[in-house]
Amino acid sequence: MGLLIAASRWARRQQQALVWFALTAGPALMPVHAQTLRDALDKAWERQPGAQSQAWRAAELGARAKAADAWVPAPPSIGVRERNDRLNRNAGARELEAELAVPLWLPGQRQRESALVGAEQALQEGALDSAKWKLAGEVREAYWLARLAEAERATAVRGLDDAAALAVDVERRLKAGDLARTDFNQAKGAEHLARRAANEADARLARALLNFTALTGLQALPAGEEAVVANPAPPLEHPALRQLDRTADAADARVRLAVEVKRDNPELTLAYRRERSSGADAYGGSVQLGIRIPLASNARNDSKVAAANAESIEARTAHARLKDQLHAELLAAQRELEQARLAVALADERQRLAADTDRLLTKAFTLGEIDLATRLRTAAERHTADADAARSRLEAGRAVARLNQALGVLP
Repeated sequence: MGLLIAASRWARRQQQALVWFALTAGPALMPVHAQTLRDALDKAWERQPGAQSQAWRAAELGARAKAADAWVPAPPSIGVRERNDRLNRNAGARELEAELAVPLWLPGQRQRESALVGAEQALQEGALDSAKWKLAGEVREAYWLARLAEAERATAVRGLDDAAALAVDVERRLKAGDLARTDFNQAKGAEHLARRAANEADARLARALLNFTALTGLQALPAGEEAVVANPAPPLEHPALRQLDRTADAADARVRLAVEVKRDNPELTLAYRRERSSGADAYGGSVQLGIRIPLASNARNDSKVAAANAESIEARTAHARLKDQLHAELLAAQRELEQARLAVALADERQRLAADTDRLLTKAFTLGEIDLATRLRTAAERHTADADAARSRLEAGRAVARLNQALGVLP
């Protein structure tokens, strides 16, 4: 018996060490605190690759927008040529030419380029909004799992304290001759079971806290109670749907640009030539103005048009399917919230009745009117009712969070 008790105490110390590590050592890498679940989401978002590269993505699109607004589609080029007769006659004939080539916009190309950049900027914003919405769902779930683990551990600790106190009382009455040895064995067995439940609850809480810390970098759980949004945005304003809309818009913009631009950009050339026919002649100069127009070809952009059309169709098809899926999730979340609120009312009533019964039978056991088995059974019923009531209240809070998530609302 002594060895069993020592092993149980050692195991409990190990589980408590895990919880202590989850609360201290893990968050030591980033010792920050959050007041609300929105703060936790912001901290988690700062740790995402997309958030850290957001400024450079915006800079890239800004540079492309600036290029699309320029007077020319590409920087001008300079060319220099020389021609002489040194290898054959060597009579002193020489020609020097310097040329400036300026690419020109095709008709409608500049507007199409600007429209494409604008669509891709909107797509980038939509992708970030959708990614943050998905992350909010992960943060909410991690938070509520940790809250549920906390409540479960608190209930298990209370059960252990009650079982230990009952075992002490039974041992005292055993020594006084009021109870049998079998009653003491039952009480100690109940205490060991309660200790095991507390140890398992410690382990689950440690894991939940470490998962939340790994996601957000927070040292402690914030206040995460949410209220149902009174006036949510229209369904089509959901971040995931907006992203698909903007994906299709960007693909359509690429199609329009590819269809409009079927040739390379023409070039306006300005050349200055300085030449002489022989070494005895003086140099003469001339200016040449010309334009180079590449020929059009439908095959030039066929692959681009096909790829962009496929992307647009995929995005619009996914939009319709996701719209139905989100509607189903919203209905399920609303139903879940209704059931959770009903469960809270029922669990609270059960907890009240179990507490009253336990109080009466505890007094009866003290007076010797009932046996230990009945006392243990009512104590177990009360702890089960307490745990169910605590979990039901938290499940109702999680149901609110899931409903807001289905609505596309951030904490």
